[in-house]
Amino acid sequence: MYCDYAHKTGFSVRKQNIVYWAHTRFIKGRRYSCSKAGLKVSKPLRDEQQKYRKLDTRTDCLACIYFNADKEGKNWEVTKFVEEHNHSLASENDRHLLRSHRSISTVQASLLKNMTGVGIRTTDAYNFLADEVGGVENVGFCKSDAYNFVQRERRALIDSGDASSLSKVLQDRQSEDNMFSYDILTDEMNRLIGFLWIDGHSKIDYDCFGDVIVFDTTYRLNKYNLACAPFIAVNHHWQNIFVGGAFIATETIESFCWVFETFLRFVGGKQPTTIFTDQDQAMAAAIERTFPTSRHRLCQWHISKKAPSKVPAFNNDKVVRSLFYYCMSKCDSEIEFEKCWSDMVLRGNLEDNRWLRDLYKVRTRWSTAFNKSCLDLGILSTQRSESANNVLHGCSKATSSLVECYIGLDKLTSNWRRSEHDEDFRCKHGSVTPKIQHCHLLKHISKIYTRKSFSIFEQAYMDGAVGVCVVEESRISENHIVYATQHCESAGDLKRWFVTVDSTNFDANCSCMGFQTKGILCKHILRVYNHTNVKQIPAKYVLNRFTLKAKKGMYLSKEARPKDFDSNLVFRSHMMRFTYDLTRRIEDCKLAKEYVHTAFIEVAKKTDEIVDEDKMMRKGVKDKNDKNKGLVRDPPTMRSKGQSNNRPKSHWEKTSKRKSKII
Repeated sequence: MYCDYAHKTGFSVRKQNIVYWAHTRFIKGRRYSCSKAGLKVSKPLRDEQQKYRKLDTRTDCLACIYFNADKEGKNWEVTKFVEEHNHSLASENDRHLLRSHRSISTVQASLLKNMTGVGIRTTDAYNFLADEVGGVENVGFCKSDAYNFVQRERRALIDSGDASSLSKVLQDRQSEDNMFSYDILTDEMNRLIGFLWIDGHSKIDYDCFGDVIVFDTTYRLNKYNLACAPFIAVNHHWQNIFVGGAFIATETIESFCWVFETFLRFVGGKQPTTIFTDQDQAMAAAIERTFPTSRHRLCQWHISKKAPSKVPAFNNDKVVRSLFYYCMSKCDSEIEFEKCWSDMVLRGNLEDNRWLRDLYKVRTRWSTAFNKSCLDLGILSTQRSESANNVLHGCSKATSSLVECYIGLDKLTSNWRRSEHDEDFRCKHGSVTPKIQHCHLLKHISKIYTRKSFSIFEQAYMDGAVGVCVVEESRISENHIVYATQHCESAGDLKRWFVTVDSTNFDANCSCMGFQTKGILCKHILRVYNHTNVKQIPAKYVLNRFTLKAKKGMYLSKEARPKDFDSNLVFRSHMMRFTYDLTRRIEDCKLAKEYVHTAFIEVAKKTDEIVDEDKMMRKGVKDKNDKNKGLVRDPPTMRSKGQSNNRPKSHWEKTSKRKSKII
């Protein structure tokens, strides 16, 4: 009541002394006064210059009101009221700045929290609220209140310390998701220097699409300058997916080994087929230790960015520069690479260029000519990981805490999964119409692939049908025919690609090895299929990772079992992912939940019967072995001819005797 009166009059209210009934916590009296009541206590000035000096607003104003209440607190009365002020009152246009009348409502607090949480600046969020209500005077609080609220929310996240708060957030997440795994690395002083986490959804995604991984550590925008190191993969819609994340303080071999070993432990020991990184030597050494079976590839974008500054000839001679880029991704064989590299070095007189010599030593990691037999999905750089860093730049800044960095990356992951879910919905409730409507092969594959995968396949088919021609064919055996293909627009070019086809089952192999690297048939094979009137792609050339059922069929076949399936740890990890994926897919279907629960009960009963029967069989075998052990007799005592029963002397005993004889 007094605050409403003060707002209409033009002054702010301050809480004053409170009186309780004796031996109780019931209020007997309460006093409210003008905010300018009393005088500021003078303090000695400090020697150093103050960054901010608080204004003195006290004028010893006597305006106040005093309330008395009974013991029950139901009845109260005004016993004192001083109306006069000794200062000027606020005008009607300035009353929204009075402190006691400023407050952030629940709705406004929620909007501020959500808007700043997705990377919108506090000032922009405040301006949005002001526009919604017709001006700052109608918001109910000022811009400084908005900044203070956001800071309080940030401090609440790390109330017990940043590292401790992060540990609590990860523990809470693990209690919600049984397959959530995390690990924290500390130094000898027990300070956090790294942490890594993977949730259950990421583990399922890694099982389905973990063949090609992009790993990058270029993003460091946080309070402690920790390097953000996300593990990025590509799903069946050719979208980025998050399969694990880490933050590390130092980019050393030991730090990267800890990250990779922990990640490998969380995903059940499955190593990626190919992993892309930048030219970090510590990272390369760690990958060689922890991922011995993976193909390590370097980002071509980083190499091409450094090339002009490292090799001045690239800026002066276009031919030398084009030869270098041709060596990076255009050579179809190692022989062609060596010839092209020699021509580049010879033309530019680059024999003494140290950077090129070092680059040549690791040519198997960056040139596509040496990686034709390994799946890479056509990726040439770590741009997919850096795109995640660009998104993080919007929701993280130099003052962000560890908890905020984790929450920001978790929100990014949720957005990516939402995009994947939306694309799944489009593919499920719609079909793609092929450009050639009467092509049986395209119609067949359009029902299997996702929209994006089919678009890539269709483009390769069109390029083969229009831009590639069969110039020669020869039979090398009864069932195998070799077709020589060539680009139609380069009739004078001698470069050809040879496609070998088995006429019995239409197995095909091309010298460009496009299927082995990208996972989708190349235009040369598709041109030959069109030439030989093949109506349906063999099943072996339709990888499950690009199909509409890429995830659904992941655990439904025995071929999906890991290699060490008999190992208890591997078996437990695999079955947890299987059941996790199944339960996640039936969350919105009540009938499916009832069916799965009933089926699990029956499976549990049958499993108990099998286990009990197996225990009885083992017990019977054990009892039989125990009886047989009692019948075993000692071996016969035999004495070999010419051999003494005395203990054989050691070398030192023999040596000591010899020495004594010598003495």
